[in-house]
Amino acid sequence: MTWLALLRRNAPGVVVLLLALSLAGVYGATKLPGGLYPEVTFPRIVVAATLNGASAQTMQLSVTRPVEEGLSTVIGVRQVRSRTIRAACEISLWFDSRTDMERALGLVNSRLGEVRAALPPDVVLTAERLTPSSFPIQTLAVTGTVEPTRLRDFALSTLRPALASLAGVGRVDVVGGDVRELTITVDARRLEQAKLDLSALATAVGSALVLEPSGRVDIHYQQELVVVQGPVDSPDQLAALVVGGTPDAPVRLGDVAKIEEGHADRLSLTYANGRPAVLVNIGRRPQADAVTLARDIQLALDQVRAGAPPGIDVELSYDQAGLIARSVAHVRDEVVLGGLLTLVVVGLFLRSWRAMVAAALVLPAALAMTFGALWLTGGTLNLMSLGGMAVAIGLVVDDAVVVVEAVYRRVAAGVERWQATAEALGEVAWPVTNSTLTTVVVFAPLSLLPGVSGQFFSALAFTLCSAVLFSLLLAVTLTPLLCGWLLVARGAHHAPEPRVPRRLWTLWHRRPGVLVAGVALVTVVLALLGRGVATGFLPELDEGAFVVDYFTPTGTSVSEADRLGRSLESLLAEVPEVVGTSRRLGAELGPPAATESSRGDITVSLSPLRKRHGHVIIEETRVRAESALPGVRLEFIELLQDVLSDLEGSPDPVEVKLLGQDVQVLRDFAPRVAERLQDIPGLVDLFDGVAGCTPEAHLDVDLVRAGRLGFTPRDVATQVRTALLGEVVGAIPRAGRQMDVRVRFRDADRLDSQVLQHLRLRTASGQVVPLMQVVRLRQECQPAELVSDDLRPLVAVTGRLEARDLGSVTADVQAKLATLSPPAGVEVRLGGQRESQRQSFQALVLVLVLATLGVFLVLTFHFHGVVLPLLILGAVPVSLAAGVASLRLTGTPLNVSSLMGCILLVGLVVKNGILLLDRAEVGRAEGLAPAEAIARAAAVRLRPILMTTLATLLGLGPLALGLGEGGELQRPLAITVLGGLSLSTLMVLVGLPAAYVLVRRPATPPAPR
Repeated sequence: MTWLALLRRNAPGVVVLLLALSLAGVYGATKLPGGLYPEVTFPRIVVAATLNGASAQTMQLSVTRPVEEGLSTVIGVRQVRSRTIRAACEISLWFDSRTDMERALGLVNSRLGEVRAALPPDVVLTAERLTPSSFPIQTLAVTGTVEPTRLRDFALSTLRPALASLAGVGRVDVVGGDVRELTITVDARRLEQAKLDLSALATAVGSALVLEPSGRVDIHYQQELVVVQGPVDSPDQLAALVVGGTPDAPVRLGDVAKIEEGHADRLSLTYANGRPAVLVNIGRRPQADAVTLARDIQLALDQVRAGAPPGIDVELSYDQAGLIARSVAHVRDEVVLGGLLTLVVVGLFLRSWRAMVAAALVLPAALAMTFGALWLTGGTLNLMSLGGMAVAIGLVVDDAVVVVEAVYRRVAAGVERWQATAEALGEVAWPVTNSTLTTVVVFAPLSLLPGVSGQFFSALAFTLCSAVLFSLLLAVTLTPLLCGWLLVARGAHHAPEPRVPRRLWTLWHRRPGVLVAGVALVTVVLALLGRGVATGFLPELDEGAFVVDYFTPTGTSVSEADRLGRSLESLLAEVPEVVGTSRRLGAELGPPAATESSRGDITVSLSPLRKRHGHVIIEETRVRAESALPGVRLEFIELLQDVLSDLEGSPDPVEVKLLGQDVQVLRDFAPRVAERLQDIPGLVDLFDGVAGCTPEAHLDVDLVRAGRLGFTPRDVATQVRTALLGEVVGAIPRAGRQMDVRVRFRDADRLDSQVLQHLRLRTASGQVVPLMQVVRLRQECQPAELVSDDLRPLVAVTGRLEARDLGSVTADVQAKLATLSPPAGVEVRLGGQRESQRQSFQALVLVLVLATLGVFLVLTFHFHGVVLPLLILGAVPVSLAAGVASLRLTGTPLNVSSLMGCILLVGLVVKNGILLLDRAEVGRAEGLAPAEAIARAAAVRLRPILMTTLATLLGLGPLALGLGEGGELQRPLAITVLGGLSLSTLMVLVGLPAAYVLVRRPATPPAPR
């Protein structure tokens, strides 16, 4: 029983099964979560540590180095980099790409527990695995006319619980606002008159604020808990607390201090649209639908706003979900438009609505099944998966078009439709199957692609391969049945059979070598045209938002840094396309990081209806900002690029790493490197990596004098720290939360520029001595930032790109560095995105080679030899050269996306060769000469080859335009395939027959002597 007979016998079951699979796919499409990118696993863990009051050098010696050394031996760690600033450090761990990151986080926490004993007791350690959920999908701004403490209380107690309970929310972080404290402000003069010191006073207050279970008693057959409680519920009673004096003349706390609710010292500030605000960052849980989550957040916000106290408002400051919805909708529209253009091609070539229906039904069915496969495998609807469907649009109908054309040609010639279907299926089923397998085989080695790019394009490859495999299934099951049911000879408008031009046939027959040489010459010309093509890493995406990082001079006060930040924010607000800003000072977007109080960033949201591209706006704004704020270092970067760079740990496209043992030598050499690079075109936001120094007042304790008075250096440090920073002595419940109680001097005393000269210490005997009597004051300026890479000191010279590609800028950087001699012991390396680009390009070249070998394997099984497969693979260099040349002509960089297009080309260009040479081999088996066999094959296969090629090209057309948000990701791939496939198809139709004649032509017999 033939395959067609089996199909006809079980036609109802086949149709119902395919319909069920399609409906299941439609159902799965409604359940697929949506996101901007695929669910990506980043092999990076960040450990943050804080130690109040520690200088950068002290922090590095006592915290950073022990933690680095301990974590460097955790299983799977391949790189450790640390960054230390005053009172904080950040240690990044990179793991092997195939590491189980959940297990790795457990190992890191376990190792931190081991090294904890060697760290100062007050250090606070946190370890976090970086995921896309670490960065917000939406940012809400709580603003209003009430004081900042109430704004923060509302965000913590009302807004965060309402959001955290939503399905799909991964994290809710509250940033900014004033942290409420019960402040006991001590008058230094009165304290001295009362013969008290601040440390003893703090101890007395802490001892009074007790709430402690102290036992159990049985009373009347009931067991009651005994709780000893101080005035924690009514802190005003603390004013009556006796802190000194005599029984006859006690000194009460109210005599020397003022008790009031206040706030902690402001070391970070947050604003929204120029107004003080508390920012609430909402992260998406993995596999959660972003659009649905945004809708749920809006409903929760409506309820929160309805019950919000007067003077408090909640507004949307940043919305990535809106970008996701618009981008996904745009790519979806490209899929629909590409599908319509594909069907138009089929209709114009066949001129029969019946034939068009027989081929067209494959398209929605294959796409529906692909959605189902994506759902079953836990995928998401994102720019890459939808991009894979958009790329596959033209390919999905290829197999059905070949089958329908073969049947239609026979039916139009008068053959009975079922017999025509059987003959056509016998002729094209095997070539169609193997030509589809070549498209799938090229993506098999994609698992070798490392990092983010590998995970990104694996999602595209999965959807594309699923779509073409389902299209093959439909082409050999549903399409033959539809042809048998629909196609009839009566009324068919048969187009004339294409014939090979006589001149071309003559060239194939008499001068095939000339044509082959011509194709080789065209390939060389295209390769020369593609030389010098720009190179990049990932395609740049205009997502409608960007971030401005601003760095005021090291040591700048919070108030002055805030003033400069306000000036920058006002300048950004004047840009016509800007619809909103959110500013942070002393904090950063994303997970906790070591951030100086003089550093901040501004997230800028652009109107989705803008006319200008985001890059143009950034370039214009950069020039205005740098001229308006000459003393402030600025960095402009698009938001999602910033997020991806932070997640991967390579925040700057250009990075020159200076490694050595002497930090000062590195700091002295770095400005020379930056000066050498500053004239490179397209290199902007250049920073020499030297963050300056922070002024420090060192108090060197005179051991002899201090010892005579009964002081140890620790005693001096404790009294000075308590005087300047105050001391948290306890906590009291307030509105369902614990509120710290801090004892400190008045701001007029502790913030006075002469505070150290006026400060007095109290001995154990009650004697008061000036601080300057036991210490020597020494002014120093220590490095504000210390960086190490794999335990080696590092200074990194960094920069970003503007209107130029990564490859050419990197080449200029290498050329400049080649003429620069580093000092002895200094190693110069190139890092940044160039390293990620290099690794990805190397992996993609390997994937390309393996894909070609895989295609060759399929072809050898099909043709039972190696000669014809080698001939067909001869079209690959032509297509690759044409693809790279098209990138050069359109000004598109050769990046990971365009290299994926090159890999796809390997699978596509052989499809036409298989159809052509398979038919030629049939002619030779019938006794035709090679030239006649290839001519007849070309005449028969010309229409399906042109139909499938045009369908693919028109399906990719909307992607190649790259219009709308999210359209830039697949544009390089589409341009590569358009250029490579169009020219290679022409070369295949002209050059492959000539090469076939050369290898199949019988050898000329020797002349008789």
